[in-house]
Amino acid sequence: MATVLAFDIGLKRTGVASGQSHTQSASPLTSIAVSRGRHDWNALDALMQDWQPTTIVIGQPNSNDDALNKAINRFKAHIQQHHKLPIVEVDETLTTHSANQEMAGYSLSVDEKKKRRDQVAACLILESYLDQNSSQKPTGG
Repeated sequence: MATVLAFDIGLKRTGVASGQSHTQSASPLTSIAVSRGRHDWNALDALMQDWQPTTIVIGQPNSNDDALNKAINRFKAHIQQHHKLPIVEVDETLTTHSANQEMAGYSLSVDEKKKRRDQVAACLILESYLDQNSSQKPTGG
């Protein structure tokens, strides 16, 4: 089974979700701290070691925020340089809004919702990727 990790990259924290391409399932996993636009690379590397993903999915915010775009580019460069895995970018428009809506019914504190929002957004990004891949059926010859 191919394990996929998805990331909702932010300037304070990056949400992480894990999934399986075979089962088409995704689950929120954790968050990685970001300080001054730099990720906790040790935490990221530990996740990569623990989960052994075959593909990385990154939410593409289509943002004009230079700081966010730099953080995303540094993140992708780290993955390519240190882990040499394929990176797939998925449009993440409205995923944070959708994550907030999904968590509205949860009985969690505001701080806990804030903490989990990025993980749920990463899960939505991964579900979008899995849905796109499952709908691409090979053509017969």
